[in-house]
Amino acid sequence: MGGKDADMILSSIFQTVEFYVITCVVAAAVVAMSAMPRRTREARHYRFDGDLMPGDPAQQPLLIFRVMRDGRVELRRTGLAGVGDEGAATIEVEVAGFDVTINERLRPGRGEPVGEAVWVMDFFGQEYYHIRYNSDATGRFASLTLHARPGITVEKPLIQ
Repeated sequence: MGGKDADMILSSIFQTVEFYVITCVVAAAVVAMSAMPRRTREARHYRFDGDLMPGDPAQQPLLIFRVMRDGRVELRRTGLAGVGDEGAATIEVEVAGFDVTINERLRPGRGEPVGEAVWVMDFFGQEYYHIRYNSDATGRFASLTLHARPGITVEKPLIQ
């Protein structure tokens, strides 16, 4: 009689409201855990000093990304007003997956005005990157997609 009673008690548990509530809560937790996004990689940070070049500071500010044969990316910034040849133009780059944020930092300096700055970045792989460029000093920005494959050139005006 002990085995039959135990079977009845065990089978009656599966017919209670509490059992189905607990089952639904566990199922919802499993679905929620599987739907959570994977953790993103930590952002990598870089800083590059630019080479100041002669050019027309009054020209429309423009970004020119050129992917070189060895995979490095040259970034040329034209229309650089208010920076002398004793000044500096640096970029601080944050890379999170395929999202790249570039913040331009300008130091006016003295001397002859320059019109362009050039940076060479060496962290790109042959992928598509979503790039956001900000220049706090000028209040200009640009957003673009760069397919980092040798021979690709992308031009984008900086807007306010």
